[in-house]
Order: sequence, then C-alpha cells, then structure tokens
Amino acid sequence: MSSDEKDSSDELWELIQEQKFIHKEEVAQETNPSRKMLKSWLNNTFRIKMTDGRILIGMFVCTDADANVILGLTSEFTENGGEERVLGLVMIPGRYIVSIEIDEANLVNVN
Repeated sequence: MSSDEKDSSDELWELIQEQKFIHKEEVAQETNPSRKMLKSWLNNTFRIKMTDGRILIGMFVCTDADANVILGLTSEFTENGGEERVLGLVMIPGRYIVSIEIDEANLVNVN
C-alpha cells in the first residue's frame, strides 16, 4: 500500500472521532440537566451486574422509563471468572440489574 492510500480502519477511526466531537457539542447545548447527564453516557462503556451473577460490559445505547438498558458490542462474564462470551446488542430488563458502573475515563463533561 502506498503512502497516498488510506487504510479503511484509519477512515473508520476518523469517522468515530468526528462523531464523538459532534456528540460532545450536542451534550453541551442541552439545557435539561437530567437529559444532559443521560446524553453524556451515550456510547460510553457500562459494566452491569445482574441478579443471576452475570456481568455484562458494553456500550450504552439507550434506556427507557422501566429502567431497561440496551448495550451494544456487549460481552458477558461470570462472577467466578469464566470465559468471555460475545453477545453483541442486548436488552437488560431493569428488574434484573443489581448495579451499573460507567467508564468515566471517556465521559463527556456535563458541567
């Protein structure tokens, strides 16, 4: 590959970075503090512990009034250290959620 050709993964990375920048601008324009907080969580990594002991780690896509959570690019782990199982897009019913942790390293500033 010549130096003039762009690798498709480079183009994808640039697109992701551009989308993150646009998302940060949208969050900054939000006036409702609760909506602003929720929007700042979008596309961030969530670690959800469930009542049956499973742990799901994935990117936060959305939630609803019943506290159901949808994660994308999700992997499942067990408490006793079992192998990772890739699930993809999942919906977790709110009644089965014990705890949620957010990867704050990439969190958009909501102040």
